Amino acid sequence: MNMTDIKEIKLIDVRNNSNIINNLNNIYKVWGYEEVSPSFINTLETIKGRGVIEENEVVGIVSNDSLCLRPEMTTSIVKLSSTRLINKERPIRLFTNGMVFNKKEINKNSFKLQEKLQSGIELIGYDTKYPEIEVINILFDSIDNINLKDGCNLCLLVSTTKIMELILNKYKNNNFDEIKKSLVNFDQDKLSKLAIDEDDKYILKDLLFTRGEPIAILKKLKSIFGNSKTLDDLNFLFETLSKISIKYNVKLQLDPTFQPHLNLYEGIVFQLIGEIDNNKNVIAKGGRYDELVRFFNPNEKILNGIGFTISIDVLRNLIKEEKKEKKKILLIFKDSYLLEKGMNEQKDLQKSGNIAVLHLNPCDDLVKANQIMKENNCSEILWVK
Repeated sequence: MNMTDIKEIKLIDVRNNSNIINNLNNIYKVWGYEEVSPSFINTLETIKGRGVIEENEVVGIVSNDSLCLRPEMTTSIVKLSSTRLINKERPIRLFTNGMVFNKKEINKNSFKLQEKLQSGIELIGYDTKYPEIEVINILFDSIDNINLKDGCNLCLLVSTTKIMELILNKYKNNNFDEIKKSLVNFDQDKLSKLAIDEDDKYILKDLLFTRGEPIAILKKLKSIFGNSKTLDDLNFLFETLSKISIKYNVKLQLDPTFQPHLNLYEGIVFQLIGEIDNNKNVIAKGGRYDELVRFFNPNEKILNGIGFTISIDVLRNLIKEEKKEKKKILLIFKDSYLLEKGMNEQKDLQKSGNIAVLHLNPCDDLVKANQIMKENNCSEILWVK
């Protein structure tokens, strides 16, 4: 098997990744979340059992066919909550940072390995009807504390599997899978060819283009499908989320036919999109996964869970360039007996908030000293005397 697209990360990207994660961690902590570090390794049976991701997209471990590298964070954390954290008081508020792995087939015997750095939270077992309010609020707060480029228009694309269930309810025994696939894939041509009532085709095609301000979209859905508890509950939820989105200047958009790639969520699903220079970037993904909680612990008293993951790699490309406010100073001495003095001066500079690098070998050549300064990416030389 040929694996391609394994990339080294530039030093500046590593630094930016670290800064972003530190900022996010600080936000999670003030909201009362605790850090966990779940295993990189999952059992393939767990991934397949929940149908989280297609097996051919999972990066397996050669020495053991029953194990794989984690394709996403949530499954590992929910499993953790039902084992080592089984006796922890609910709700459980957790956050984590780390790599996830999957692969895409390019052609026969050739795969593209994808290694992605993510950060996110999980809220499990919260005895409330709308845990979405807390989680989406934290997502907005997290991004608000990142120094994004000017003109980065943020939009939260939201849907819920319950709306899809409402749309497909009458087709349980009539082209159910084909209709669902056509809606999710925005396939008008396939809808046209299905053997269903022409009026139904018209409604389904219209739903493909039905997206916008949530309350207005819910009103349209009520006109099509009539009153329902599902739509009433969503109306309350989106009235609350609309107020939060206005506070953080994030556009809220409801798309009834949007469904995520991972077969993980049941209930609210969402993506935070940043658009800049007409390019759309998916910054974060998330949703509700009550059934995943049930899968790992059927005896859980409060069967709900919701969370999000932020793509650090995407977010890194949307932040403003860091202003170099700190000096980076190279300390050089001409004679060996000045080494100790150089170490003391280095420490004094660091205490003053500067970045200080001490060259440990004597140097009395100005040309060589300037070369060493460039090699260490320093802005000036301080000669120790």
